[in-house]
Amino acid sequence: WVEGVWVMLSEDRHVDHGTRKMHGDPKIVPDVVGMVLWARALRSMLLDGMMDEDGKVKRGAEMLLAVWQRFEPESEEVKNDWRRQNDHLIMWTPVWHGMKMARNILGETTPLGRDLRTVMTRDLEPLLDNARKVVSDNSKENGDVKRRGLTVYDELSKIATDDSSTSSIDSAA
Repeated sequence: WVEGVWVMLSEDRHVDHGTRKMHGDPKIVPDVVGMVLWARALRSMLLDGMMDEDGKVKRGAEMLLAVWQRFEPESEEVKNDWRRQNDHLIMWTPVWHGMKMARNILGETTPLGRDLRTVMTRDLEPLLDNARKVVSDNSKENGDVKRRGLTVYDELSKIATDDSSTSSIDSAA
């Protein structure tokens, strides 16, 4: 079904012409492309024996890296806003796991694997580490209410493959 959604995103009627946040083609928005990479890598992991025979994981990783310059680091004013941080967990955790699975499938020491790791450690891990802390603290302050972002984070951590790196997001899961 991901492929069907991806095709729909190519149709002009699905392209936002500047009226919403995406401001244009959703196929160049990192979190959209990242979700497609996650789905492709998960399929490869679960159904194709960690092989990328059709090349879709590789193309997804290349596409994500190509649009990554559109990634916008969060501003200082939202770093402690638990609602925004909860949204970050929901939006960026699958992208991070998609990158991690893609590295395992494509090879961690390949140029593409190294480029994915750079983006993961430079951009996503600090963002997710902060988001998890802020949302966890808010959850504790409010009677241990489990926020959706923490649920997404925890559930995806259960199905993600292990790799030999020692990132803070790995140890927090």
